[in-house]
Amino acid sequence: MKNFENKVAVITGAGSGIGRGIAELSATYKMQLVLADVDEKGLNETLDLVKSKGVEAIARVTDVSNLDEVENLASQTFETFQNCHLLFNNAGVLGPAPISKVNRDMYDWLININLGGCFNGVHAFLPKMQSSKEEGHIIATCSTSGFIAYPMLGLYSASKFGIRGLMTSLRAELTGSNIDVSIVCPGEVTTNIVNSTYGDSSNQEVKSAAKDSEPDPKALLEVAAEDAQNTFPISPLEAAQAIFAGIENKDFYIFTHKGYKRQLEDLTLHTSNFAKFIEKCKKSSVDGLIVVDLPYPENKNFASKCKKNTIHMFLICGYDRR
Repeated sequence: MKNFENKVAVITGAGSGIGRGIAELSATYKMQLVLADVDEKGLNETLDLVKSKGVEAIARVTDVSNLDEVENLASQTFETFQNCHLLFNNAGVLGPAPISKVNRDMYDWLININLGGCFNGVHAFLPKMQSSKEEGHIIATCSTSGFIAYPMLGLYSASKFGIRGLMTSLRAELTGSNIDVSIVCPGEVTTNIVNSTYGDSSNQEVKSAAKDSEPDPKALLEVAAEDAQNTFPISPLEAAQAIFAGIENKDFYIFTHKGYKRQLEDLTLHTSNFAKFIEKCKKSSVDGLIVVDLPYPENKNFASKCKKNTIHMFLICGYDRR
C-alpha cells in the first residue's frame, strides 16, 4: 500500500505509546481513524490529538480480550466508514513475573490480551476486509520477545511467539489475496508498557514477585543485542514511521531498530540472508537441509536457490507448498 490518504485505519492500544504514534502519523496522512483502548482518558487524548489535525476519527473503549467488544468495534467501523484498510492489532501488556510465581488468572489475563486480542481482531475484521475487495493490510505488534525469550518475561514471550506463529500462518493463507500481513518487532520505544502489570490480581505473591524483580526494560533489551542501535530508545512517532515504511514495502517483519533486524535475521533465516547462508553451506560441504516453518513464497524461493546449488531441501511445516 503506497497511498494512505482517505484510507481507514483501526488502531487498538491507541491510548498511548506506539498506538498513539501510529494514530498521530496516520492523521498526517489524512486517514480516517478508528481508535480503541481500555484506557478511556488516554483514548480521548489521542482522539483530540488526531482531530486537531483535521481528520475524521471515532474512539471506542474496547477490551481486545473480549471478542464481543472487538466484533462491535468492527461493526461500528464499517457502519461509520464502510471499510477498513489497515488493521493495527497493537494493544498489549507486559506483566513481568517469574514463571514459578504466575497463577492461572495472570496467565489468562496476559495471553487473552496479547495473543487473544490479536486473534479477535483478525476474526472480527478479516471477513469484512476480504469482502470489500479493496487493498488491505493487517499489522500485529509483536516484539523481539517473539524471537528471544527473556528472564521474568515468560508469559510475555509466550504470547509474542504465539503472535508470530499466528501471523505467519495467516500470511501464508492470504497469499495472492487483497490482504497483506505484517508483524512489528519494536526495539526500545518510550512507552509505558512496563507499567502494565497484573494489578487486579488477588494473588499478592505474584504482585510482590513482579514488583521485587524490577526488570529494567533497557537491561532486558541489552540481553538481546550488543549493537548500540538496538538499545537506543526512539519515540512512538519514530516507531510509527518505521512501521509505515514497512507497510509501503510490504515487509512481513517490520523492525524499528536496524540492529535487531540484522541479529534476528540469523535466527529466522530471513530472505535477504538466503544467499549468504547457502554459500556457508557449500563451504561446509553441506548437501542437504531440513527447513522448518518457512512460509510461502519464501519456501519456494529458497528451494529454488538450494536446487541451483545442488543442495537438497526438505520442508517440514504446514505452509502452502505451491
